[in-house]
Parts: sequence; structure tokens; C-alpha cells
Amino acid sequence: MSLAGPAFWTAVTIAVAVVLGIVRLILWQRSAGSAGAPRWRLVTLVGLQVIAGGLLWLTLHPPVSTIRTGTMIVATGGSPATIATEPGDILIALPEAGPVTDATRVPDLATALRRYPAPARIRIIGQGLTPRDQSPLPVPVAFSAPPLPRGLIDFALPEPTAPGATFIVGGQVGTLPAGIVELVDPADVVVDRARITSGERFALMAAARAPGLALFDLRLRDPSGAVIERIAIPIETLATTPSRVLVLAGAPSAETKYLKRWAEESGVVLTLDIDVGGGIQLGDAPVPLNAATLDKFDLLVLDDRRWESLAGGQRAALAAAVSNGMGLLLRSTGPLSAGTRRDWAGLGLNLSGGDDAVPLRLAPTGQTAAPDDTAPVEPTDEAEAPPELARRDLTVTGSGAIALLRDADGVPLASWRARGRGRVGVWTVTDSYALVLTGRPDRYGEMWSALFSEIGRAGKDSRAELTGVPRVGTRVALCHLLGQPRVLSQDGRVHSLRIDPNAGDRACAAYWPDQAGWHVARDDQRRETPFYVHPIEDAPSLEAANRRSATLALVGLTPASAMSGSISRSPGSPWPWFCGLLLVLAGLWWIERNRDPVVFSRAARSWFKRRTAV
Repeated sequence: MSLAGPAFWTAVTIAVAVVLGIVRLILWQRSAGSAGAPRWRLVTLVGLQVIAGGLLWLTLHPPVSTIRTGTMIVATGGSPATIATEPGDILIALPEAGPVTDATRVPDLATALRRYPAPARIRIIGQGLTPRDQSPLPVPVAFSAPPLPRGLIDFALPEPTAPGATFIVGGQVGTLPAGIVELVDPADVVVDRARITSGERFALMAAARAPGLALFDLRLRDPSGAVIERIAIPIETLATTPSRVLVLAGAPSAETKYLKRWAEESGVVLTLDIDVGGGIQLGDAPVPLNAATLDKFDLLVLDDRRWESLAGGQRAALAAAVSNGMGLLLRSTGPLSAGTRRDWAGLGLNLSGGDDAVPLRLAPTGQTAAPDDTAPVEPTDEAEAPPELARRDLTVTGSGAIALLRDADGVPLASWRARGRGRVGVWTVTDSYALVLTGRPDRYGEMWSALFSEIGRAGKDSRAELTGVPRVGTRVALCHLLGQPRVLSQDGRVHSLRIDPNAGDRACAAYWPDQAGWHVARDDQRRETPFYVHPIEDAPSLEAANRRSATLALVGLTPASAMSGSISRSPGSPWPWFCGLLLVLAGLWWIERNRDPVVFSRAARSWFKRRTAV
């Protein structure tokens, strides 16, 4: 019993009441009006007071009773119609199970555990649990896994590809002794095939064609040529478009020089505009800063000097372009004026820190494996360690800021915040070009590639992430969503999604498709991710194998504390103690009512004589 719990304070209250009642009885016994009262009457009243207090506490907090529980038997898809049980067992049937004699139907396993919260263990019969019920269970789980099916037991969907590029479809077959797996294009032409045996993995290749969506077909045949199983292979072909970046600088520098060179080598279309003042422009042809022009660029890189030279209308055009999806990366090349800090704060970047330049160290790369290939070792070549760079002592404050790059000490080097459908970021490193001069162009490219891809306009390569093979009636997890996501189904209906607050940075939402075909996931930044939902009849062996493997994994997730046995505890019934309390209180009332010693003695002698005569 906890000293701070309600049971403790209830016991204290009852004890105080009993003590006060005993004190009252003793004072009454000593009073002149009760001089002739027998002593045993006082002893009886005191004893009944104590007993009544104890019975009252037991009524409010009955003792815990020990219950021996049985096994919860869960019938899933493929379960037999008759399942043997023992006394104390609980037989339930999930929706995918067929008719099962004497089974209680439940919509899901969570409902069964709420109705019967104290099973000793769970025994799963059939093919296994569906994704709806595949969560860790609080009691031991037993599962007699059925044999692997004949058809596909593993399968991976290909990633989006470029026109003319090849894609690979891989998987694994089950217990089919021998057969042929074929990849068929939308024109019903076999483009690749392979002979397989039981348990063998395969990989088939084909070439993507024009940009757009297409459905290939994967067919598994037995040696006689009969189709055992088939599944559609959705292929998304994306036209590759290079990123378009505009760099506005207030003075020529080595930073802009090497950035321009890296962009040309990386296939980035970069326009460099340097305004040195006095009407002198360097670099590419000047670009007017208006809505029509800025809409053509994915990212604008702008330093503090150039920002201060912009007119109010140009700054407003930049802010509007960011709200429409363009990315804006601000560079700090020196001490920021109060006006610049205020302007950047208006864009969502509240900067704290001084105007000093401080050194920074990047985390070393190029670490090689130890001789046993189990642990990294320190780099042995000094050239592998990046050189010391410099950064402005600035940090983005406030909620909503996301650190993109950090140094070896964890200090953010680049941070960004969302603004409308675009993003605004700040880059504090002032001499990243030193990486190229010291033989580390790879690190230089990694840093600027991360900046361009993360802060730039969300393109077709910025997509939601799907796990598994979408299937009708099965939950689909969509991650890396922004704002208010929604799904456009095959028939044109729009389904709003809700991002799970427990998903953290992954920003995942669940979707239950009710029809097969192409669907499109969209979010507030106009990102679209097409995905294909397979009908229920596609590759049933794959679904059965997934259920089997997921249910077997649950067996290993049983907590150690749940293996103690089949004994559980539950609060006892208060009614026996309450009945006893009523009897004791009735006796107290009767004795208290007959306070006259003579009357009480006569009544007691009369009761004794009647009992003796009987």
C-alpha cells in the first residue's frame, strides 16, 4: 500500500474515526450516568468498533484475488473450422478467418484483449496476423507457422527511373519445385525471363520508355507453362530536369567562383549575377527580379551585401516567390547590419550571435574498417581530415528551424524554415571553397548538393515514401509528408490524411485504399507521389508470406516479464465484507441503544435463557 495512495489515506481516516469512537466510549463509561454498566459491555463495544473499521476498509479496498487464466486462441485466415480448446481457454476469430465453431467474432486483436485482458498466453492459428494486428503483445505468443506457399514470398518494387534507363525487379519464390518467372511489358511482350527452383531468388531487367506511368506484369509459371501467380509491376518514368539556381552576390569571391565551377560539373544550371556597384555587373547576364523570372528558378542564393542593395519591390518579389515554392539560401559574408537582421527575421530567420568569424571543424571521413571489419579505426592519412574552415557566429533561434548541416561539434552550419510552399535557409560558412583547394572536392560537393536539394524547390524527386506493397484493404504508410496531405484515388475521390504526431521527423500518415489502381499522394507543397494499389487477388502467396514472417517476429518480441506463468491477480469482491459490516453495525446499534445497565442486563439474561432452552 503506497503511503501517498488513496488506500493509505482511507485507512488513516478510518483509524482516526475508530480511535475517536473508543475515546467516546471510555468517557461515557466513566461518566456518572453509566456507573453501573458492566465492564464487559465496554470491551464488547470497543471490539465491535475495531471490527467495523476493519470491515469498512476491506469493503472499500477488497483483497486482491488470484485467478488462473487460460490461453487466448486466435483464429486467422486459413484456420480450420474446428479448433480444440481446454477449460479456461478463450477462442476468438478475426475477420479474415472463415467459419470457426464456438469462436467469438472480434473486429481486431486489440478488441479481444480489451474484452479478455488477462490471458496467460496467445496461440495464433492459421496464416498469421494482418498488418492491422502486427504490434507487440503483452503476453507470450505461440505460432505454429504453416509451410511457405508455392508462389512469391518476397518482392521489391522498382524505384522511379529515367527514360531509357533499366530497372530491376527482384524477388524470391517459395516451395514451387521448378518454374519460370517472366516480366511482361504493357504490350504483352515478354522482355525478360528466368528459370527458378524452390526458394531461389531472381532478378529481371527491362528498360523504361517514355516519361509517365506504366504497368508491367510479373508472371510465375510451373514447368508445364501454367500461370501459378501474377502481380502488376508499376513503373514510373520521370523526365530528368536539371536544377535551376540563381546566385546573386555583392562582390566577386573565391566562393562564387568555385560554386559556379562545381555547378557546371554537376549538371546544375547556375546563373551568376555579381553587382559590384556603380552599374557594373559581372558574371552572366543580369536577371530582373520579378515574379515571372523568379518562377523559373528552383533556388536563389543571396549574400548579405547584395540583399542590402535590393529595392523594396525586389525584396517583396523574393518573399512572394518563396511563398510560391522557390527556395532562398541566404549567405552571411560579414557582420550583419541591424536592418538586415530585421529583414531576415521577417522571412522567418531570427538570428542570434555576434558578428565574429569563428573556426570550425568538419567531421572526418574516409575511415577504414578494422582488420576484423567490425569497428572503425582512426584515419591514418592527414589528407583525409578536412581542413579548418571559418563560419559566422550565427544561430537560427525559435521553433520550426531545422538544422541541415553540422560541424564536428554539432554546431549547425545551415538551417532552414518553411515559408508558404518554399523554404528559407541560412548558410554561415564563409570559405567552403578551401575544401577544393586542399584536395577535398568530394566534401565540397556533398555540402552544396545537400543545400541545393534540401532548400531548393520541391521537384519530382521530392516524394512521399511508401513501405511495402500497397494492397486493397490493407493499411498503407505514407511518410515524409508536409502540411495537409491527401490522396487522390482511382475514381477521383480525395481522401484527407492526418499525420501521426508520434511519427516525429518522418511525418507519416496511414491510408486504407478500398479500390485497386493508380493513386496520387499530394501535400501543401504541390508534391505528387503516384503509387499503385494492387487488387486482393494479386500474388496471394506474397501476402501470406508477409503475414507469416511478421507473426513469427512477434513471437520474439514477447517481454520477459510476461513469461511468468498463467496466474493473474484482480480485485476481490467487496460484498462479503459489506455484509459482515452490516451485521457488526447492527450489533453496535443494538448495544448502544440499550445503554440502561438494568435493561441491558435483563435483555441479555432473557436472550441467554432463550438460547439455553432451545
